[in-house]
Amino acid sequence: MQGMIISNPQLEFLRPVLERWFDCIDRYNAVRGDNETPYWLDEKANLGLLSAAAWMAEMVTLQQSPTRKQIDEGERNGRADLFIATPEARAWIQATQRWPRVNSLNLTQALLDITSEAKRISYASDLRLGCLFVAPQKTQHGATPEELQDMVDDLQKEHTCAVAWYFPYAYRKLHNEGGHYHPGIAVLFKEARG
Repeated sequence: MQGMIISNPQLEFLRPVLERWFDCIDRYNAVRGDNETPYWLDEKANLGLLSAAAWMAEMVTLQQSPTRKQIDEGERNGRADLFIATPEARAWIQATQRWPRVNSLNLTQALLDITSEAKRISYASDLRLGCLFVAPQKTQHGATPEELQDMVDDLQKEHTCAVAWYFPYAYRKLHNEGGHYHPGIAVLFKEARG
């Protein structure tokens, strides 16, 4: 089960990146085997996959990209988690990750928090995005198809500029040493304005 919705036309340039993001996850799993998957890790690992997907889509990226950071006292040198660009479009991204329970995503505050952080990177005239990676987890057994559909429905209800999800059938039964099943991952983008 995979899909994406881009509701902000400014983010349409990310469509080929998100399409290739699914491929990067599959490639990682094909090389590493079926005992782990990259989205169990943190936002840095997932930003690396997103960056690789952008390069596959003929874009350029730079992780920990130098930028100006807006603070109460003015501005100072800072870093964006990821800079992504085509010849026509570019964005500075600040990212985080959450591992909520399958039946209780509750992403609104985390999305607002990371978007607020993104507001401080670069300049107000630049496209700045809060990026939230979500790797839902469930203990003792994998998520049912109904639970996966409910999660996709919940993801689409969040106020985002773009959302993509990937719940690969082959990995839905994977679990870590702690007995937590992670059926897949989603990424949500929200534009930071002001």
